[in-house]
Amino acid sequence: MRIDKIVDAPREFIFEKIVDSCLFDIEKNTGKRPKVRSLNGYEYNKSFGKNQRGTIKITELTEPSIYAFTTKTNRNTFSTRWELHKIDDRSTQVIIEENQSSNGFIQMVNDKAVGFFLVVSRNVKWLPYWIMLIVPTTEVERTNQRREKCDEN
Repeated sequence: MRIDKIVDAPREFIFEKIVDSCLFDIEKNTGKRPKVRSLNGYEYNKSFGKNQRGTIKITELTEPSIYAFTTKTNRNTFSTRWELHKIDDRSTQVIIEENQSSNGFIQMVNDKAVGFFLVVSRNVKWLPYWIMLIVPTTEVERTNQRREKCDEN
């Protein structure tokens, strides 16, 4: 996934807010608040809910333009990268990229199926096409005939 937006805020301000959020998350999960200059390569464990835990590693921190990290769970690995490009003193181009890899074949199949149905549900205009692929043609024809009869009455 890639998001590319122009934000009406200085690059330094956005970067500061990202780092503040990162430090808050580290402190919440570890009780420690490291120095910003020691964040590059910093790794900590995080709880995502009842039974889900993961490890977050800050893979790149270049002030004030790049913040990248990986999140590893027993199911998936996510790589996230923020790039901040200064347009002028008041505007910043923000690029966020996130990639996911599944741990194990069954998880990969599950992730692809869920992703497929999310895409289909977002593109409702394509739904009739997908229905025609899934439902046998004779059933579609019967439904159309029923509709025509209802329209006549």
